Formats: sequence, C-alpha cells, structure tokens
Amino acid sequence: MLLDDLHQADAETLALLETVAAGLAGSPLLLMAAYRPAEAGGELEQALAVLARRSPARLPLAGLPAPDAAALISSVYGGPVEEHIVQALADRTGGNPFYLRESAKLLASEGALVAVSEVPEGVRDVLRRRLARLPPPDVAVLRLAATVGQEAEVEVLVDAADTDEDGVIAGLEAGVIAGLLTEPGPGRVRFVHALVRDTVYADLTQLRLTRMHARVGAAIRRLRPGDVSALAHHYLRAASADSAEAAVGYAIKAAERADRRYSYDAAVSLLEQALEAFARIPGPESDRAEQQADLLGRLLRAQIRAGRIAAARATRQRAADAAASAARDDLVTAAFAAWTEPTPWQTRPYGMVDDHAVAILERQLERSDQDQATRCRLLAALVAELAGEDDPRPARAAAEAEAIARRLGDPDLLALALTAGTMVVNYEQEAERRASLAAELGSIGHEHGLPEYEWYAEYIAGTAAAVLGQPDELRRRLSTGQRLADEYRMSEAQAVQLCSEAMLAHVEGRFDDARRHYAEATGQMRRNGSLHADGFHGLARLTIELSQGRAAQAEPLARALYEMTGPLPTDAWVVTLAAAGRTDEARRRYSEGAATPLRPDFFHSVFATFRAMAVIAVGDRAAAEALVTELTPVAGLLAGAASAALAMQPVAQTLGELSAFLGRPQEAARYFATAQQVAWRWNSPHWAARARTAARLCPPNG
Repeated sequence: MLLDDLHQADAETLALLETVAAGLAGSPLLLMAAYRPAEAGGELEQALAVLARRSPARLPLAGLPAPDAAALISSVYGGPVEEHIVQALADRTGGNPFYLRESAKLLASEGALVAVSEVPEGVRDVLRRRLARLPPPDVAVLRLAATVGQEAEVEVLVDAADTDEDGVIAGLEAGVIAGLLTEPGPGRVRFVHALVRDTVYADLTQLRLTRMHARVGAAIRRLRPGDVSALAHHYLRAASADSAEAAVGYAIKAAERADRRYSYDAAVSLLEQALEAFARIPGPESDRAEQQADLLGRLLRAQIRAGRIAAARATRQRAADAAASAARDDLVTAAFAAWTEPTPWQTRPYGMVDDHAVAILERQLERSDQDQATRCRLLAALVAELAGEDDPRPARAAAEAEAIARRLGDPDLLALALTAGTMVVNYEQEAERRASLAAELGSIGHEHGLPEYEWYAEYIAGTAAAVLGQPDELRRRLSTGQRLADEYRMSEAQAVQLCSEAMLAHVEGRFDDARRHYAEATGQMRRNGSLHADGFHGLARLTIELSQGRAAQAEPLARALYEMTGPLPTDAWVVTLAAAGRTDEARRRYSEGAATPLRPDFFHSVFATFRAMAVIAVGDRAAAEALVTELTPVAGLLAGAASAALAMQPVAQTLGELSAFLGRPQEAARYFATAQQVAWRWNSPHWAARARTAARLCPPNG
C-alpha cells in the first residue's frame, strides 16, 4: 500500500494510517508513505512520532543519478541530449525528477540557453508556494542570501543584513528546515538547487536588487577585501554612480586574475561590464579619455586571447573614434598599439584591406614624437593590415619593427616583430626562413613565459614543414600545439588545430572525418565571432567535393560561396558549372573573374589549382601558359600545405594537367610521376591513384 504526498493529508487520514500500521504486525503487507519533510506540519510530525514506535525504515530520497537523469530528460525532450546540457540541468535541479521534467520541457520548447539559465514556470510556482509559507522576515534573509549567490557565508549575511544577527540566523534556520537551504560547512549556507536560488533572486525588483548588491559588496569589502571577483560581481550590479568607480576598479582586478587563470571569456565579460559602469561615473568625457582608452585596450587584448577577433577590431575602432572625438592623437596611437597579441589567421576579412585603418596607422607613424616601442607596435599593426597583399609596405614595416625590437632588447616586442615577419615571408617559397623565425619565436615564448607566441611558433614551424614535404614533422608540431592550446585555453588556436586535423584527414582520403573536423572547427569559430568561419567552411567543403570527383554536385556550394565572399572563388564556380554541363554560363563567369589576381598568401596554390581547372574547362591556353610559369617553382608542394588548414591535389598534378592541355605529354608524364611521389609522401592513396591514372593516358613518346 503506497500513500503519496502524505504532507497534504488531513487529521482523519493520518489517524487511519496510525490504525492501519498498528494492525500490520505479522501481515504480508508493505506500507509505504512518501512525504516532503520541508512541508510536514504539526499533525504529520505527531503521526510520524507514533509510527516511530513501529521502527519503520526511513529512506531519504536523493536526486536521480546521472544515467537516470539523462534518460528522463531524453524521454521528455524526445531524443538524445548533449552530455554537457544533461549535466547542467542535473546540477541545477539536484536531480529532482519534477524539476528535471519541467526543465526538459523548457529545453524542448526554448532551447538549451533558456533551459540552463531560467526557471520553468511550473517549478517557479511550486517554489513560490513553499516560500509563501515562511514569515516575511525569513524570506527577506533568503533574498539576501540569493543576492550573494548559490552559496553564502553567514558572516557576510549578518554584516549585510538590515536586521540583527538573531534575525539572520532565524531566517537561515527556517530555510534549512523548509528544505530550501543546506549547510555545506560551518558558517556557510547553500541553496539546495540553483532553481531555488534563481526563483528567489528573480522575484526581486531591480530597485531592491541594486541596493542589496551594494550592501553585500560593502560587507565583503570589510570582511574579505582581497576577494576581487566577488567585489566586482556585486559592485557592477549595484548600478549607482556612487559605486561605479569601485566597480570599474574591482572589475579590472578581477579581469586580470581571470586572464592569469586563462579564463579569457570571463575577462572579456568583466571588462565589458566595467565599460558600462565607467559610463555612470560623473564628469566630462575629456577628463576621462585616458581611463576609457585604457579600458578599451584591456578589452581588446582580452578579446584577442578569447579568439574574438571581429569583436577586437570593433573595440579598436571604438577606441580610435573616442580618441579622435576627444582630439587626442596620442590615444589614437594607443588604440592601434594595444594590439599586442599574435593571431594565427588574418585579423581582417580575407582578401580585403581596411583602407581607413591603414590611413590612420600611416598617419600615426609619420609623427615624430613616437617612442620606439610604440612605433614598433604600430609597424606590426600595419603589417597585419596589409600582409598577403601585393604591396611592398608590410615587408618594410616588418623589417623596421624587428630592428627596433632587437635594439631595445624587449622580448615581448621582439616576439611581436618576429610574428609580423612571418606574415611577409613568402609562404610557399621561403619555408626555411619561416622555420628560422619560428625557432627564434618559440625560444622567446618558452623562455619568457609567452605561451601565445610559443603556440604560434609551433604553428608556423608546422606550416614550414608542410611546405618542405615533411608530414611527420607537421604532425609533431601539431601535437605540441594541441597541448599548448588546451593547457592555456586558446580558443582560436584550438579551432586552427581542428582545421589542421581536417586537412590531414582530407589528404589521407578520410573524407567523413575531414568534414566532421571542419564542422567542429567552424562551430568554434562561430562561437568566437570569427571573421572567417562561414567563408572558410564553404571553401573547405568545396575542396573535399572536388577531391571526390563531385564537381557537378558542388555547383550550389560554389555559387553560395561566391555570393558570400565575392570574386575570389569565381574559378571554383566555373569548374562546377562546366562539370554540370552549363558551359556557356561557365565561360561567362570565367570572363568576369579572369582579371582577379591570385593572392601571394597561404592559400595561393589552392586558388591557383581552382584557376588551372577553370582554365582547362574553358580552353584558355594563354592563361594555362602563365599558370605553368607561376606554379613551376612550387611543383613539389601539396597545394594548400602552406596554410596547414586546407589541402588540394599536389601542385605537380595540376602542372601535369596543364601540360597535357597544352599538348606536352612528356612534360605532363614527368609532372604526374612527381605528383605520385608527393601523394605517397603524404600517405594520400586517392591522389596517388589520380596521378597514376593520368600518367597512363600520356603517350610515351609525345
């Protein structure tokens, strides 16, 4: 016999239960009663005391274990749920089946972001009913505890409360008895579920919340002045002009601590909130320009470390605009010199130059009052804006930056200057020089505790190894880079590592693995707000489709990529149009994009391969001759290897196809033989087979 919700039973039912229990001696009947201790009234407590003489087994129910919680959530959601979401919901609910079920419904209707951050209405109603049973002074203490967080020190609550110590203790005891709080240790209380804390907190008005956060912040300041994370949290939410200055100061200190712990996203969030608080500090803008510039510079660097390059560019522009509005040319310089972190990929949209940024940098570099360290940083910034273009300015800027850094003997500046140098060395024809720069950069990073440069050095050394046809060395560098990226939580570096894994899978013919790795990398890049996520993913997918001989099927993908990024992928679109039998349209598109020059950067041989395929498809012999001349110096290269992110067939394969198209079968045969050697060196059976098949089609004597 099972009696559920016994806490709701009336006196007659409880009397009947006592009578039935008394008559069960020797009977083959099991009597079970379930109730919520927190809601047990006096009559139930009296009945339980009577039943205690029968020595009943008492079984306190804990939350569902992880496998059962996952099964319940999946059954309500209607399908499998990602493990981290299940864990988050289990943590928030303490495994309570009702709370889990309601949270799973919210997950199904509103998505994971809402489910792990908001309280389901059904749960909120239940918890509000339980809170309503408590006296108002006790609820006020619980509200103060909720303002502190999921867990609170009693000492802080006593200091911050607007009642005496006895009142605080009484309120906390009521919360414990009601099953809303637990005591994880001496002098500490904790809400049993995050949902309980969130319900109490969400029911507070903003007016009351800001005042309570101010009181809690003041209490922590008196009791634990070194707890900058907690102080930043509460003062940032106090939202008054009086607390704004303290909020900014504590947020900066907390962001510095988060940065030291490699919690870059937390640092970004703190500095963004600091800027909001800064706007509440009274006084004219001109008097606060330097502090605002400092805050924006800190935010910019935190965003770079978090992999949020697009946001960092926007922050830099915001700082420059604010400085210009204040007529502070020195702060304009500071805005551009604040970019002191290496980034593995370009810090601007691929194939585009921000002429406005370049003009500002060149104007600042013309000033005669710049100190040499600032000039070095500005030169590095100019390199980043122009690298990969057919322009002599970035090479000159990189050389001057390196000279300044070596003269000053500053390891941070030298690391920045060497990074700029790696951007202007020819990716496909000067691998030894890039390897040398990487070696020195890696030594500086390791010796001076600059892990971001140490990782970047491994990446550059890996690209050099790829160009030199050393796949084993590339894999070794990738392994070391993965360790560094994970250890120091480098979000953008982790995405680049995934791209490299995808490239190797593509080379080896593991096409499904390649697609999966590229998709994972793109997802991470999107979460970072990357400038390159969608365009790069489309390009990567297109290279795989062409490797699998699916050019015709890839036409919609090539068209979408063209519409997204502009003329750069025109040649790839031409190839897919021709493969689909749409020859006239292919010729028209080819004539529109034929004037687009090939960029001298890490993707040069990728786009050159696309162009060679397009040239052959439309029969442009003059362009084919020019491509043979352009590609001959890198005949032993795997196309795209200089990026360690994308790959296409060996350059020798492309040269063989161009030679065959031009009626030079003996040259074509030699190139196809080289292509086979390159393919086998990279463990690429599919490209080796393609080269072998093409060689058989070449007449032995021309």
